[in-house]
Amino acid sequence: MLSIFSRKRKYNDLSWLLVDVHNHLLPRVDDGSASVSQSLDLLAALTNQGIQQFIATPHIWDGIYPNNKESIQRAWEELHQHADLPRNQLRYAAEYMVSEQLLEDLDNPLVPLLCLAGGYLLIEMPLTNESPLIKDVVQKLIGRGITPILAHPERYIYYQHSPSMLKTFKDMGCLIQVNLLSCYGYYGPRERNVVKYLAQKSMVDLVGTNVHDLRHVKAIEHYVKKEDISVFFQEKLRNAEFLLDVGMDVRPDERWKDKLGSHV
Repeated sequence: MLSIFSRKRKYNDLSWLLVDVHNHLLPRVDDGSASVSQSLDLLAALTNQGIQQFIATPHIWDGIYPNNKESIQRAWEELHQHADLPRNQLRYAAEYMVSEQLLEDLDNPLVPLLCLAGGYLLIEMPLTNESPLIKDVVQKLIGRGITPILAHPERYIYYQHSPSMLKTFKDMGCLIQVNLLSCYGYYGPRERNVVKYLAQKSMVDLVGTNVHDLRHVKAIEHYVKKEDISVFFQEKLRNAEFLLDVGMDVRPDERWKDKLGSHV
């Protein structure tokens, strides 16, 4: 059976990705890395695949992963204390679950939002049920000058039968991020087919590894040897927009404050 990404190989690694905008590399803050040593192993393996920079995006999910700026920054600082990382090779933001708590936070300018540089916020929903709050969250973010990034919609079961429904979010101003492993069929054929549809419609803005552990890294290493999926996305990805000069002395959450003012 031919792969949905069957085209002439251009890359033998992931150097085309440049920046991993979605991962769980920080230690002991969610269901990702369980320790500093594991974080360093994950970083080393992904760097070996050619990825230049990483934006760690731990879960913020009230009642499940009750993280905030302080807890995430502590994990980020702890990791840097144990590793001689170039400046800005690893920065942090967060992956927010769409919830009543997020809506409340969006109404409170004193609550800091952990955006990606430029004022982009990564949001997600449960895999099995669409949140009835999703459009309210998107509208509030857009109203505050923040661009929502909808994380891995190919994994949401309720869109797999009709991926055209995702155009609604594009029309509202969202970016769409898909998981690297979805492109290879790691999660299953339905996820792969949704990515195929989105890519063909030029609806994929960002690709992230969404790496949680060594199991994911090993899968990536396996698939990269078999296929080059970069040619499927051509020049349409926006990952490069998040590439920072490694010599710049910029804290992870300082680059975009001028744009968002007191909202960050």
